[in-house]
Amino acid sequence: MYFFTIWSETLLYLCFSFLAGAFILRWIPSKSKPTISISISLQLFAVLGIALLSFVPLIQLITHVAGMEGIGSAVESILLTFRIGNAWLFTFIICIVTAFYITIFGNEYRLKFIIGELFLLFLLTIGIAWSSHAGSIEGTYGIAIHAMHVLAVSVWSGILLIVSWLSSNSSNWLGFLKWFHPTAIGCFLLITVSGILLMNVTTAGTDYTDTFLVSYGQSLLLKHLFIIPLILYALINGFWMKKRIKKDPTFKPKPWVRVEFMIITFIFIITGALNEQSPPMNLDNLIEHGGYAPLLSMFYDGSLEGSKVALIATDSGLFLGAIAFLCLLGSLYIFKIKKNAALSFLVSVIFIIMAYFAIIQSISIR
Repeated sequence: MYFFTIWSETLLYLCFSFLAGAFILRWIPSKSKPTISISISLQLFAVLGIALLSFVPLIQLITHVAGMEGIGSAVESILLTFRIGNAWLFTFIICIVTAFYITIFGNEYRLKFIIGELFLLFLLTIGIAWSSHAGSIEGTYGIAIHAMHVLAVSVWSGILLIVSWLSSNSSNWLGFLKWFHPTAIGCFLLITVSGILLMNVTTAGTDYTDTFLVSYGQSLLLKHLFIIPLILYALINGFWMKKRIKKDPTFKPKPWVRVEFMIITFIFIITGALNEQSPPMNLDNLIEHGGYAPLLSMFYDGSLEGSKVALIATDSGLFLGAIAFLCLLGSLYIFKIKKNAALSFLVSVIFIIMAYFAIIQSISIR
């Protein structure tokens, strides 16, 4: 059930991103984007996905409560009295309204009502943020920063998803970059600010390196490592792509945008895992009852005793770190010499692996 929930969370983020991207790209003039055709059926499928996939985390809870109260009473109790149930009920209602909105108004008539679409998107974001760790810990403040985080990520990734996989050509790419590049920068700044605020909430003042001892901290570390090549590809597809297309109008940018989107997809998977893990609000208590992170136990060759982590310079750590840095440069070099984007993606994955091992080999637990 654990891995099923993680994959359902990943698909939920993808459905939400698709809907956000579809709504936003509808308002962009045709001269400022590639040729894109998004059917009403696809939009409705994304809405259905949000409604169904956001229900998956409730299944395990319902199964547990049903053993004591019966299935009917369990569903009623969870939907009406539990925060996660209230959040899903709210999300489900907004999904119904959104589906009717898309169906009744169609594609052409909706061009006059951008505020309506954006408002529904905002409400769906609130529904997703309502059941988050931050929402449970900090209430309205937690919901607000998580919603800001989800919305910024969804706008960025949703546009990338549609442009990289659903556009029929690469026409008007410079016109597309003219508005998307600053939009992506704005989204990244919001993601950074809200991410720091979320981390402060979920780690409750615990030192960042100390969280490496538990699964939540390991997932957080991997997520941050994936962000490094994401920034690189954002630079490639923003600043440097403009220069490349101006020099060579036949250059195909879509494979490189797909790589950027694939990195975001991996971040979604890790985020799904984070949502299923206990945040280190009380690290000592979490270690006592849940033990050290299995991933850390697998690769750390020192003694797992204590709850404080320090980063120290080691020969193996420095060597692996140097390899990781060379891999990052290699990803950029592959773009420069016009090689396959898939090769660059593979090198970026190697960077993440090497960087992770470099950090693990550099920690001292006391």
